[in-house]
Amino acid sequence: MLARTVLAAAAALAFAAPAAAQKKKAEPTDFPFWTAPKTAHAKPFVPGLNAALGLTPEQVEKLQTARAETVDSPEVQALKRKGDPNATADELATANAKRAEASEKLFKAVGDLLTKDQKALVEKVNDAYAKVAAEVGEDFQPKFVAAKGNADDTAALRKELAEAVAAAFGKKLDGVLSAEQKKAVEAAAAEAKKRAAANPDKPKPKK
Repeated sequence: MLARTVLAAAAALAFAAPAAAQKKKAEPTDFPFWTAPKTAHAKPFVPGLNAALGLTPEQVEKLQTARAETVDSPEVQALKRKGDPNATADELATANAKRAEASEKLFKAVGDLLTKDQKALVEKVNDAYAKVAAEVGEDFQPKFVAAKGNADDTAALRKELAEAVAAAFGKKLDGVLSAEQKKAVEAAAAEAKKRAAANPDKPKPKK
């Protein structure tokens, strides 16, 4: 339960960072390349993280094509969704199954386009995040027990927990990423912060 709380809180603070302006590199900044405990496809754990992969323009193009042919295809986008008053239970079940199938096809395509070194980096980062989330989560356990039943205190703790995990993970990355990779992540995060400041009221795209 605590691990789920950690991940949910961290995900709430994550945002889509724009691509770093680097020659011959372009990043799909919010794509869930990563894996966290109980989350098979997690978005970047910290802003700019996807830049560490150093995706080539060719890889980005293939990823965009894969998305257009799977989860973003007109057929999938037209499927019934929860909240549709005209959708039956069977229609919703069928729609969910088709979306899940499209998602799996997408992630298989992503797995095929990543290089051996990129996959190794993903595994190292996933492992580092899992350890940090577990360690920080354990420290927060008594606080969550004390706040049980108080929605406001629990919400505040989740935010504090997410920030603590992000801070600890950021330090952990120093031992995982190369100097070049760290520079790419920092540049992408800085650009994301600048764009967010320039568009404070811009609504986030629906998933």
